[in-house]
Amino acid sequence: MLRTSRLRLIRRAFLAAAAGAFIGLSAWTAMAQTAGGDLVFVQNSNPPSLDAMVTTSQASRNITMNMYETLFGFSEDIRPIPILAKSVDISPDGKTYRIPLREGVKFHNGKEMKAEDVKASLDRYKKVGGTQTMLAPVESIDVTGPYEVTLRLSEPTPTFMESFASPRAPAVIIPAEEAAKEPNKISFIGTGPYKFVEYVPDSHVKLERFKDYVPNEDYKDIDGFGGKKTAYLDTITFRVIPEAGAAVAALETGEVQVLEQIPVPTARRLASNPDIKTYENMPWAFLTFIMNMKAAPTDNVKFREAVALALNDEEVMAIATEGLFNLYHGWMYEGSTYDAGDIGKEFYNVHDAERAKALLKEAGYNGEPFSLLTDSNIPEHGKAAVVIAEQLKAVGINAVVNQVDWPTALKIRLQDSGWNGWTLAMGIEPYLGPAALISTLTGAAPHFRANDPELDALYKELITTDGVDGRKAVFAKIQKRLYEFFGIVKVGETGLMQAARANVQGFKPFRFPRLYNVWLEKK
Repeated sequence: MLRTSRLRLIRRAFLAAAAGAFIGLSAWTAMAQTAGGDLVFVQNSNPPSLDAMVTTSQASRNITMNMYETLFGFSEDIRPIPILAKSVDISPDGKTYRIPLREGVKFHNGKEMKAEDVKASLDRYKKVGGTQTMLAPVESIDVTGPYEVTLRLSEPTPTFMESFASPRAPAVIIPAEEAAKEPNKISFIGTGPYKFVEYVPDSHVKLERFKDYVPNEDYKDIDGFGGKKTAYLDTITFRVIPEAGAAVAALETGEVQVLEQIPVPTARRLASNPDIKTYENMPWAFLTFIMNMKAAPTDNVKFREAVALALNDEEVMAIATEGLFNLYHGWMYEGSTYDAGDIGKEFYNVHDAERAKALLKEAGYNGEPFSLLTDSNIPEHGKAAVVIAEQLKAVGINAVVNQVDWPTALKIRLQDSGWNGWTLAMGIEPYLGPAALISTLTGAAPHFRANDPELDALYKELITTDGVDGRKAVFAKIQKRLYEFFGIVKVGETGLMQAARANVQGFKPFRFPRLYNVWLEKK
């Protein structure tokens, strides 16, 4: 694996200095877990929606995954496990999924969750869900008992449970009477450990402990998105503070208790503060550079390859992440189940100006503007865009950075023209595995705007291939194809530095802040 030795040494030095600020799991479990208290968690942007089904936003998921629950979710080692379901019975032909439900589970309005609520919720998801492919194979959803639903698929889909357990835009269960409502028109009623109190945009979202929450006693502790959840805190306030310096100042004074993200240099400074603990959440995301295959000059594969070969990924990552990164060419994390090994390695972190210039000549490039879209909300995006633009200018590409806010960037990137390149950190998708990642690059709205027919066919093969070994072989072909048409470039892997007051116990970095099973140490 390609690594940045110098930055690795910096990172190790930082971690060594910070070692005194970490508390291990054994120490956590040894402490008395106490109920009560109010915790303030800081993130840098508003949740675009608290209707968990309809949004893929991390800012929303931070909050909603403490309020709502799904039938299944991923365990710590990324396996589908039951949450509101008790189990699943799959028919021999792979087309019928019988799902018994946990009994006695309460919604936040006091109503018991039953099969009718589950059916209504899943029917709603098929209409408005943010990950449309999740329930696409489901032909019918039937109530087959007071606490049982049965899903019937149109064809065997071996990856269905992995898709169904996805938290990207989770298929949460809400009361049947809410499920008939349009997107963002529902009352925010779930079954989770905390229930909704209020949302004041640009300020905060407040939750309070759901006293009638029914934990899953099949587990001893939390496990990924599931397990045994316990609400110790009286209230949780998700506070929006866009400016990092202001958020850190609030943490240092004790005004807030947890920060979702802090700059790496700040984490180094805080490592010596006995009142604060710092956490490395790594790897967190792929930093990618996506090209618009419908707009000139990026509609030319030779031009796109030139861009890929011009990039000095190490330089981009070093500046964009301030040193917290990995360099790896693979489209799955190194050592994970679907890691495809050396395929495509020869095209990664090449930064070969002469080859890039030759490819530009082959493409017939004549200095047309290259519009590089980025946003101001995620610091890594904007920093990466500036460095990429300078590297492309060095090989003769007329790169112009267009930095806008995140909502505007999302609108522009859905257009077939007006942009050529787009910096995007893909967090939840590579974590979930090949099907989740490649689903964003295929279908009706691929990130690079134009479909690659060969990739589309390989994705279909991936999700219909039975057995992990078979899917690994398909994904190896997918990785090879990604390094042939260059619609998207993997720049590197990023992490998050997080921080909390020292009296916050039980906090474990994860794909969202699991603020259940967290308590405040009494002094």
